[in-house]
Amino acid sequence: VTGIDVGIYRYLPLDHALVLERPAGSDIADRLTAATHGQRFAGEAAVTFIWSALPARTEWRYAEASYKVIAIDAGHVCQNLYLACEAVGAGTCAIAAYRQDLMDELIGVDGYDEFVIYAAPVGKVG
Repeated sequence: VTGIDVGIYRYLPLDHALVLERPAGSDIADRLTAATHGQRFAGEAAVTFIWSALPARTEWRYAEASYKVIAIDAGHVCQNLYLACEAVGAGTCAIAAYRQDLMDELIGVDGYDEFVIYAAPVGKVG
């Protein structure tokens, strides 16, 4: 990835823009690897997408089904990432095996009102 500094970014869908939340330290690859139970490709990828959920945004409408809806939506978004990767000759691998505490800390969410739900590193294949 060129033209963008290493860091933790938030995507703003209404503006179709990235906002730098904070620059990443030199240990970002190690922290991602540790948070994903030693899956080195998560820390070595060109970019790792990390999705978080804010249950309150779903609970008002879906009540007890909100957690199911959040998981389904995360799956839909990640499937579209797979399709986009295929289109540009990149690869991805969805990751749900991670340490919740380390991933939440990495992106700066509290783990209660907002928490990580899915991750997917992306890089060129071949």
